[in-house]
Amino acid sequence: MYRNRNRVKGILIKNLPLSATETDAERLLSTFGGRVVRCEVVSVTSAGKVVKASFDSPDHAQEAVNKLHGNGYAGVDLQVQFDNKESRDSGLGGGGGGGMPYGSRDRNKMNPRSDPGSGTRLYLYPTVDLPVRLLVPSGMVGAIIGKKGANIRQITQQTKARVDIIRSRENASAVEKAIIIYGTPLQCSNTVRKIMDTMNKESAEAVDPASGEIPLKMMAHNSLVGRLIGKGGSTLNKIMDESKTKISISNLQELTIFNMERTISIKGSLEDACKAEEMVSEKLRDSFRADMNSFTQQYNLFPGLNHASVFSGLGSSPGSIFNIAMPSEVTYLYIPINAVGAIIGVKGQEIRDISQRSSAKVRVEPPKSEDDQYRAVYIEGYPDAQWIAQWSIYHKILTEVYNGKGEVSLTSEIMVPVNMVGRIIGKRGSAIQDLELLTRAEIDVPKDVKPNEKNEVVVRIKGHFFASQSAQRQIRFMLYTARAMMQYNQRGGMPGGPGMERGMERGMGRHMNGNRD
Repeated sequence: MYRNRNRVKGILIKNLPLSATETDAERLLSTFGGRVVRCEVVSVTSAGKVVKASFDSPDHAQEAVNKLHGNGYAGVDLQVQFDNKESRDSGLGGGGGGGMPYGSRDRNKMNPRSDPGSGTRLYLYPTVDLPVRLLVPSGMVGAIIGKKGANIRQITQQTKARVDIIRSRENASAVEKAIIIYGTPLQCSNTVRKIMDTMNKESAEAVDPASGEIPLKMMAHNSLVGRLIGKGGSTLNKIMDESKTKISISNLQELTIFNMERTISIKGSLEDACKAEEMVSEKLRDSFRADMNSFTQQYNLFPGLNHASVFSGLGSSPGSIFNIAMPSEVTYLYIPINAVGAIIGVKGQEIRDISQRSSAKVRVEPPKSEDDQYRAVYIEGYPDAQWIAQWSIYHKILTEVYNGKGEVSLTSEIMVPVNMVGRIIGKRGSAIQDLELLTRAEIDVPKDVKPNEKNEVVVRIKGHFFASQSAQRQIRFMLYTARAMMQYNQRGGMPGGPGMERGMERGMGRHMNGNRD
């Protein structure tokens, strides 16, 4: 029997059978009375799946290790131990090794939530996991909600998941409505089961009952679907064989650049469909985590940007990455003269669509002279809006001017206060050279341009979309943190003010050098 020396909350199951899902593991662990705040497959070996789990208390983790280690499960003697690595990494879980829960209450929290004055490093990326997103017939929404919300309230109380039903005015006439479910794998799957059960009962009691079972429909971003299907359909066929269901996925031709969602339809009995949902959701979560891990390794290239908002399917935004609010920004993006018509569109429809999609103010400025080969596009909005609006313009030029071939490289201009130019250039140009190496963009601060009435000068950035965005975000974040530091010092600061200034300078240096400590 294991003795709990470290009082850790995390455990590892090193050989869960390959046929078992994360939901099966969580269901097994939940029998020990405590709340399982985290449960995920972290790797797959020839011996089975390696599952990392955390409980809400060390006592429940102790009980799980004692009772599960060496115990038979699906013909396998489980190997279970404490997650001592989490115990050593005391920054992840407050010394208990529990990590951050991704259930309904905690999904928007930073990891960890540290006091800036405590000297503990504040993790800048939020802990998020992929929610389960269902599509249900609009006529079933009333039954799912119940009278005065009684049914959905009962479901969430029983499953401990959070449920958002999307019923905006824009999709009021839609045939189907989206339901987003947040929680652990078991909480999400239990909620899916109860929603499907509610719809089946409602359909059976209807005057004109629907023929057959109502299919279980899920939504997934196209970037995840390929790995769900697998090479030659192997992964999807395996799921269908093991769950005894029929699964179909919506056609690629239905996708657009701003609607990359695919619909996954699962047909079968309630029990079989829910088993298939568990397996599909696990594969989607695994692919999503891999993508997010890869992306967050380079998050410092785009400071101030809400990265999760560029991924579809997260529901409401998990919040700003930095605990400072980024202001609205103005950018001038210069496009070739032969691309103006494509950007404006017939009667201005295209540019209105770009503005609506991005929530940014977008307009094409009039030419400065008849000989101009480029026109400036004025873009005003917050960092996320800038990202979407500029991406829309780059993509429009690529598809309609370049015919989808080659690489689009555009010049953008941002205005910088005169007293901040030295920070961008650095001693003997060292800072701007480092920034160009980091972002792969060409950055120029013209010397012969006079400041405008706001005492600002222009900084020109040239490159492909990601290079340009990276350079813009780096420069703007540098300026904003410097401005915030000066305002803090002007107000007299607080005890430890100089320390804050040194810390911010070090933080700016880390962002410039691409390091995360």
